Amino acid sequence: MDVLVFDIRGSLAHFRRPDTTNTHATYPFIPYTTVRGLAGSIIGLPDFNGEARVGIRLMSPVHTSVQQMSMLGKGWLGGGPDINRPTAIEIIVAPHYRIYWSGDYYGELKEFISNSRSHYHTYLGSAFALTFPRYIGTCSCSVLELTGEPISCMTVIPMDAVGKLVPTPGTQYGRIGGMHCEYHGDRRFGITTSVLYEPMGNPIVFVPRNNGDSKDYTFAKTEQGEIICLW
Repeated sequence: MDVLVFDIRGSLAHFRRPDTTNTHATYPFIPYTTVRGLAGSIIGLPDFNGEARVGIRLMSPVHTSVQQMSMLGKGWLGGGPDINRPTAIEIIVAPHYRIYWSGDYYGELKEFISNSRSHYHTYLGSAFALTFPRYIGTCSCSVLELTGEPISCMTVIPMDAVGKLVPTPGTQYGRIGGMHCEYHGDRRFGITTSVLYEPMGNPIVFVPRNNGDSKDYTFAKTEQGEIICLW
């Protein structure tokens, strides 16, 4: 399995949770569907409808800050063009993610990112959070055979893939529910999932669910021996 590896980072990010209104809360890391949109922006697609599996690794701890912003002229939630109500927005500070990409547009993405090119602007969830993807390389990953033994995974993991956590010293655990993992185009989304992550970016040790034939996720081992989850 050929996997493209690149980093995205910035001074701030905001990945709006769709279930928030008065306060614009953010997901703690870039969602799967946002990575697909980012890939589409890089290679110039008006909408990304291809098949791809993505691994998301936190390269820096999750730190957030809440700021006030004015919605003047936004016409937000039917408030008209003159609405001017202060709104709290949650910002991720100094985000840094490593993305593992396998699937459609692999060659195009590699060409664009390795040459520091992008068709459209690339940003971390909001237009005020610009980012410039950095090419790391490619690797040939082998699909991991699940044997019922614990594994140590470097990326975020869908909860459906977790059979049993193996607590380790210094490890924290975070869970995000209702994250979109299916996109049908024209801003239409499908099913959602819950995702497990380690807020400091440390690996997560767990026993995978005995579902080696799942079409929703794949565990793979990189040439450096690291285990990642592509979903």
